[in-house]
Amino acid sequence: MNSRIVFLGTGAAIPINRGLPCVALKVDSSIYLLDAGEGCQHRLFKAGLSPLKVKTVFITHGHGDHYLGLFGLVQSMNLLGRESELNVVAPEQVVQLISGVLESMLEKVGFEVNVVVGRTGEVYKENDLEVTPYPVCHTVEAHGYLVRVGDKTVSYTGDTRPCPSIVEFSKNAKILIHEATFASEYSEEALKQGHSTARDAALAASEAGVGLLVLTHLSSRYKDDTAIFVDAYRFFKKLVVARDFMTLIL
Repeated sequence: MNSRIVFLGTGAAIPINRGLPCVALKVDSSIYLLDAGEGCQHRLFKAGLSPLKVKTVFITHGHGDHYLGLFGLVQSMNLLGRESELNVVAPEQVVQLISGVLESMLEKVGFEVNVVVGRTGEVYKENDLEVTPYPVCHTVEAHGYLVRVGDKTVSYTGDTRPCPSIVEFSKNAKILIHEATFASEYSEEALKQGHSTARDAALAASEAGVGLLVLTHLSSRYKDDTAIFVDAYRFFKKLVVARDFMTLIL
């Protein structure tokens, strides 16, 4: 089985220095997306990944930078002549919102979009992939996702402040993809906004005993990743700061 992770967007809120959140997991010829920030279909094309190969999109929560790209993606799929169904998994409030927008689109798409509620602990199976939503601690209902591909596990937090469930569900994961919106100098701001610092992410990775920590969802105030890397490296050494179009082999 050939599997890899492609980071299509690694920024937060405003796409100034980085694209908005979107991670592609390619398993053989199938693609699964974790979040769908604005412009995600453009980034799929740029990375050499076909939107027609996307089987399921897993949305973490209802803040626009994590799901607004879904509608453009669906439109691009339709223009490309997609016929196979697309699955979308999201928290309940986001499911209602997405379903409403899709139903009101002036141009109906020529394929079925199945939008379902992701429930904590419920396993979604597709071919060689298993995905389990787990609760995280943000300002709205939000899920992380534990992804199993064969004997490898990847945990993706989405947006969250420090949260015990991340450690619980990420135990011994090969890769933990954890948001790190700020460095520790903005810890109060991070906590107020329901976000984590790079230090917070590193401490979670250490406690969970993961193989590799990948930091993502960086604030646009950071022109490079030096401050984020240094803030985390003091507490966990096996880490990398994600950059747009970075690829990891599973």
